[in-house]
Amino acid sequence: MKLTKHTDYALRILIYAAVQPEGRLLSIQEVADTYAISRNHVMKIVQKLGHEGYLTTIRGKGGGFTLAKPPEVINLGALVGCMETTMKVVECDQPMCRISPVCALKGVFADAVSAFMGVLNRYTLADLIENRRELIELI
Repeated sequence: MKLTKHTDYALRILIYAAVQPEGRLLSIQEVADTYAISRNHVMKIVQKLGHEGYLTTIRGKGGGFTLAKPPEVINLGALVGCMETTMKVVECDQPMCRISPVCALKGVFADAVSAFMGVLNRYTLADLIENRRELIELI
């Protein structure tokens, strides 16, 4: 299973926000520059993370964004689930596979995705920033 860039960038943005001093407002441009990601991508992802309650966003001059919840309550499985549009490993219907109605592989992939999400559900954003000092040095 491969996560989309959208989800990858969302994780990076949350890690960046989590290692900042509490309450510090971050800008879209700051994050885009830090990770060399398109400003447009960062803007869309911050908007989605704000809508989903992971970030608090403030519009206008002097605005920015910050974490809306403590890192300890941001579950990685829930985050990935809300950012990914599909958790399908393969597309059995594009083109339509002839054996799809009786294929056991779909069940195997469903089990694999379930195990993948089970592992992610055991972790929070706080687990990703345990090495806070090293992260801060690199960003």
